[in-house]
Amino acid sequence: MKRKGYFSKHIATKKNFEDAFNGYADQKHSRKDIQEFEKDLEDNLLSLLRAYDAGTWQTSPYEYKFIDNPKPRKISKLKPADHVIQWAASLQYEPYMISSLYWKSCSCVPGKGTHYFVKIEKKDLYYAPQKETYYFVQLDMHHYFLHIYHPLMKEKLERKIKDPKLLSFLFEIIDSFLQGLPLGIKISQLNANMYLSAFDWKAIKCFGISEDTDKMNYWRDRYVTDKLLTCRTGEQAAELSRGVQFLNRQFDRFAKQGLKHYARFADNIIIMHQDKAFLRIISELAIMYLTRDCLLTVNGWNVRPVHAGGIDVCGYVFFHDHLRLRKRNKQSLCRQVAKLKKKGYSKRDIQLKCASRIGFAMHADTRNLLKKLDIDMEKRLGKVITNRRKKAPFEGMAVEQKKLIEEIVCLKDEDEEKKLIRLLDYKIDDSIIEKNEDGSPKQRIAIRYNVIDHVEHQEGEEDPIYIWGSEYYSFSGSKVMIDQAETDFSKKDLPSPTVIREFTNKQKKKFYKFT
Repeated sequence: MKRKGYFSKHIATKKNFEDAFNGYADQKHSRKDIQEFEKDLEDNLLSLLRAYDAGTWQTSPYEYKFIDNPKPRKISKLKPADHVIQWAASLQYEPYMISSLYWKSCSCVPGKGTHYFVKIEKKDLYYAPQKETYYFVQLDMHHYFLHIYHPLMKEKLERKIKDPKLLSFLFEIIDSFLQGLPLGIKISQLNANMYLSAFDWKAIKCFGISEDTDKMNYWRDRYVTDKLLTCRTGEQAAELSRGVQFLNRQFDRFAKQGLKHYARFADNIIIMHQDKAFLRIISELAIMYLTRDCLLTVNGWNVRPVHAGGIDVCGYVFFHDHLRLRKRNKQSLCRQVAKLKKKGYSKRDIQLKCASRIGFAMHADTRNLLKKLDIDMEKRLGKVITNRRKKAPFEGMAVEQKKLIEEIVCLKDEDEEKKLIRLLDYKIDDSIIEKNEDGSPKQRIAIRYNVIDHVEHQEGEEDPIYIWGSEYYSFSGSKVMIDQAETDFSKKDLPSPTVIREFTNKQKKKFYKFT
């Protein structure tokens, strides 16, 4: 990505500083310090604008607040003027910086918080072949914000931004804190994510070992040695029996494919892979890079199967087929409910007082837990009304018969017989949600089908007999499926058995296709 300048001419405008104040003060107008700032709002904003434009701004001294839940942290506090001027800069340069981040790099990015991360990790574990995500490693930095090295942080900013006034402003904020970056400051959040951005891109390409012959030879030998030393099961022994050349080719394939299941939440890195020995090598390379090039220390790590305890991150524990609530979060909810019941609070009051913990728990598979705590799981009336207004795309079908297209797509290495469907009808129309760049709606295809119940094979008959089960409908925005429906077949050819398979093109982009 080329360096970009000329941010300051957009930052140093009255409108931008007004937007910055409105963004920072949103839902905080009851605070005394913000009320004081608002009393002379126009003069205060003009004063901040002039200070930025002249390059004379100096960050105020920090005040600190210590919290101990769930672990000890030191939160830094600044005056409203500092926050407003930082917001003014962020409004203009933040979107550009975010565009260079890896899409699975979450936290400190608008719209990519805890539940976005939970969503993409669930999708990886639920819909990818279990073989691909059998093992995982979790890398966590030791006191990440405090160990971000100022010269390196400045160097990373200089590679993206060439506006000298903005760089001078950002450097002053970085140097205003003695060590690392302060927790609780808006600009620190984006800088902390940017600090590991280069690492993300190198990691998903396996740190470029396939491009260096010497590195490839060394790590290939290490891989074969590790496979021999860690052989424990009959399946691993069968793999070894195929010979060294097979193992070499397998390592080369893994190195060239890169990491398909890599994600990062702030300083918490999750990598999943089908091969334990290869994942250990990637973990070693990652720690070497983080230690040498980022000057960070990684806490203890271990490569293990997902089913052996799950992936514990963001307050949840992930498995291939379900999502649990972290033990201490579950205990906190149970204790709070028990205390409130003991004090004689009504069921309704308990739900209101525990609303945040209940809301967090409801994202996991906690229906039985909430029933035991006597917490209602009924949907809000507004949601019930919305669902009743929804209509199925085919006459005679109910909204409850909808399935996600990912549930019926046949992935690589999956048995086609298990994902066979009988296509009954289809309809092509405009999507309600997806839009093109010009704002016009994208096309979508709705399909009506039966899922396979089981297959019977009779003696003397070559063709199997398919027994069809329940009827469902699904939506897809796949251009290939839409083109097939428009040109390759018609409704006269239906009903007909088919499989929707996932393919990858030369640009390594995935698409769905009727086969």
